[in-house]
Amino acid sequence: MSAQETSDGTLSLAGDFPPATHDQWLKLVDKILGGAPFDKKLVSRTYDGIALQPLYTRADWTPDDTSGLPKMPGTAAKGWDIRPTQGHPDPATANAGILKDLERGASSIALKVDAGGAKGTTIRALVDLDRALKDVLLDMAPVVLEAASPPLPYAALLLALLENRGIKADAFTGNFGLDPLNALATSGQLVADLETAYARVADAAAYIAKAHPKARGLNVNTVAYHSAGAAEAQELGCALGTAAEYLRALTHAGMSIDAACGQIAFTIAVDADFFLGIAKLRALRKLWARVAEACGANAESRIAPITACTAPRMMSQRDPWVNMLRTTVACFAAGVGGADAVTVLPFDNALGLPSELGRRVARNTQVLLQEEAHIAKVIDPAGGAWMFEKLTDDLAEKAWSVLQDIEKQGGMGNALISGFVAAKIAAVQTARATNIAKRKDAITGVSEFPHVDEVPVESIRRAPTSGDKAEGIVPLTAPGQGAFMESLVKAARGGANIAAMVAALGSGKMRLTMTPLPCIRLAEDFEKLRDASDTFKAAYGQRPKVFLAAIGTSGEFTARAAFAKNFFEAGGIAAVPSAGGTEIAAIVRDFTSSGAGLAIICSTDALYVVHATHVAKALKDAGAATVYLAGRGGDLEATLKSAGVDDFIFVGCDAKTILEGAHQRLKVGR
Repeated sequence: MSAQETSDGTLSLAGDFPPATHDQWLKLVDKILGGAPFDKKLVSRTYDGIALQPLYTRADWTPDDTSGLPKMPGTAAKGWDIRPTQGHPDPATANAGILKDLERGASSIALKVDAGGAKGTTIRALVDLDRALKDVLLDMAPVVLEAASPPLPYAALLLALLENRGIKADAFTGNFGLDPLNALATSGQLVADLETAYARVADAAAYIAKAHPKARGLNVNTVAYHSAGAAEAQELGCALGTAAEYLRALTHAGMSIDAACGQIAFTIAVDADFFLGIAKLRALRKLWARVAEACGANAESRIAPITACTAPRMMSQRDPWVNMLRTTVACFAAGVGGADAVTVLPFDNALGLPSELGRRVARNTQVLLQEEAHIAKVIDPAGGAWMFEKLTDDLAEKAWSVLQDIEKQGGMGNALISGFVAAKIAAVQTARATNIAKRKDAITGVSEFPHVDEVPVESIRRAPTSGDKAEGIVPLTAPGQGAFMESLVKAARGGANIAAMVAALGSGKMRLTMTPLPCIRLAEDFEKLRDASDTFKAAYGQRPKVFLAAIGTSGEFTARAAFAKNFFEAGGIAAVPSAGGTEIAAIVRDFTSSGAGLAIICSTDALYVVHATHVAKALKDAGAATVYLAGRGGDLEATLKSAGVDDFIFVGCDAKTILEGAHQRLKVGR
């Protein structure tokens, strides 16, 4: 075969093959499916209800009018910002980590700060921030603040530090991390009501726009919504709802729409779903352009920087090495999707403070994808691909619907306080938790392919300290064109600490409270079972056990025995193998010598008909607390139950519930 050259001189690689139609493909698929429904077997759906087709063609996507949309960023010039996160509680240790990151490939830093050290570097006053950022060239290495609630005092400290160091107005390009709605969602409280919070943020944005015109004051961070269980469109809807709320506040305070747009950036979560990760980033860029356009912003102001953070909820504590694969996929998706900056969480992030190895691998994952895989050499590599374009449009449409629902509640602030957002996210998380429990959504190394006796990765837990007493004078000015923020910065430069500024911000105001959004890791439920198994082993010298009562030859029982081993060890119950055979006395003897309290019968359906009832009765008589059977039971189910089979395990069964029941019978965790 040889490629044909067309009239315009290009090569047609498929020129030697007859054209194939979609209908022809469907006929071949129907033949293979043998009558099984196409939609059920080959079409999957996201948690937003978007259909994912097995094949996309030109007919699935028609380019719309993109005249008002911003182009994807020119990553071919320099690639995305490699932005490690730093939040070691000790400022000096944090500083050493920051300098190492910047020396070895990082181009900016996401600095988590917290007066108590529970959620970031312990920053109580200007001197602490100065220590954390010692020798960091703030005019060359942008810093993005991720502050504990409330964020305004920390922004004031950074502004004060920039003034003290004499950083030129147009030299700092970082972000001060103001996002009161994120603070409300994560902590469940604000020091003042929404109206006051918005007025203060608008004032701060005006101050920042004058003091550092190339920096941004607001960072719409949706990782909290993702960590609570939000689906992709829900997360995007929350991002847009939050940004729209801030736009209203800033323009109401007198800022032009273009200046207001110039104060907003986004940070969103990207997990190991490669296709959806790419589409989510592309959809956000498209959606924000539409929002800004509708508000009257010019074309340049419709582009906001987007940081992609590898999702905390996908990180596992068990077999954490698999997290390297998850974060690599997420980082790859972020690069292809056009992120302006990417934060890759260290593989041991869920265990406590990340190790040096974890930080190095996280950093070098990005370096490798840029320098060796050349991901950043192509602008919008997903552009024009029918699947990605269709998925981007579908996701954008769903997210716009979420935004409309939020606006009907009176805006993002009211939607949060009323519990509307939490309820919508909880409904999705409930569905996801059900699929995780049934192992339809597999978690490698945890619910699938667990290593029950894995060597734990050493970790360092945080040791939060109590906050300081208020020190320093904080005479605040009423919000208006930067006057309020200027008074806060002066107080910071004068020695006022975080406690004093927080007290001043809340004086005379009614605190706003709500139930904070939950912070969920997908592996948590199965990891609790593994933790209980570890406790059992520490108390009794061995793990709880299940005996694999194999019937027949290895060729007959291996498939279901392997399935059963994988199933029970996901709950920390060690599987004891057997030699197999059909002699009941031998099977019972092996069970007795195994020391197991549980047994599961493993073989083929044909051998179950002949032997399963006899084996089940014998195992019960031998003292098995519970007898399981690998398979559904089918027509034999009633007979098997009467013979002693207590439960059946199969693909799609509720593994979590069954494993919890096994723990109860064996008194694991008591």
